[in-house]
Amino acid sequence: MSTIKLIHMYASPWAERVRWALNYKGVPYEKENYQPGVDEEKIKKLTGQAQVPVLMVDGTVIPDSTAILNWLEQYKSQPPLMPTAEKDRAQVMMWEELMDGVLGPQARILIIGQFLRSSEPELQQGGRYFAQKYQHSAYAEEHAGLIVERILMILKHALDGRQYLAGDAFTRADVTAASMLLLVNPPPDELFLFPASMRPMYTVPMASNAAFAPVFAWRDKTYRRHRGEAVKP
Repeated sequence: MSTIKLIHMYASPWAERVRWALNYKGVPYEKENYQPGVDEEKIKKLTGQAQVPVLMVDGTVIPDSTAILNWLEQYKSQPPLMPTAEKDRAQVMMWEELMDGVLGPQARILIIGQFLRSSEPELQQGGRYFAQKYQHSAYAEEHAGLIVERILMILKHALDGRQYLAGDAFTRADVTAASMLLLVNPPPDELFLFPASMRPMYTVPMASNAAFAPVFAWRDKTYRRHRGEAVKP
C-alpha cells in the first residue's frame, strides 16, 4: 500500500481539484497544509517551483494538479475521470486547459485586487505577497475581469441543457471547472466550509450577475452529486 501525502492550501482551487479526484476514486491520503511565504523554500527544494498542490508518493514528488491527476488515473483507473472515446478525451483536455490555465489564474488576479483593497491590514499584507508572486497590476486586474466574464458566458452556454461538460459522464472537466469557480463565487458552506470573513474576498462582482446564476447552480449540483462529502479544513 503506497503512502500518499498531499501538500495543499485549503482555499486553492488547484488543491481542491486534486482532493476531489482523490476522494472520488477512494484513494486515502494524508494532508499537509502549506503556508504561503513560510513554506515556499521547502516547496522550491522539493519541486523547483513555489506552488502547491504537491503529491508525495513513497518518496516520489509530483507537482502540478494536472500531473497529479494524470498519475492518479494510472494509479487507480476506476472509477474513471477520463473517458475512453478520443473525442471526449480531447474535450476534457480542452476544458482543463481553459479552466485550469485561464479561468483560475485570471480569477486569482481579481481576488488579489480585492485583498489589496481590504480595510484589514492582514489581508492587505497577503494581497501584497500574492501581487508580487503573480504580477498583479491595475491593468492585469482590468484585463482579468474581461476574461473571467467571457469564460462564465462560455460556461453558461456550454452547460445549457447539459449535465456534464464532456460526453455523458462525470469527468476531470467537471472537477476542474467546479473547483476553479471557487475563485469567482465559493460554494455554500454546506458544500465547502469557508470563513465568513474571507467569503467576500473570494466573490468577484460579476458573480452577482443573474445571467451567470445557472453556472453556479450547476457547480453546486455537481458538488452535491459527485463530491461525496462536505469540504472542511
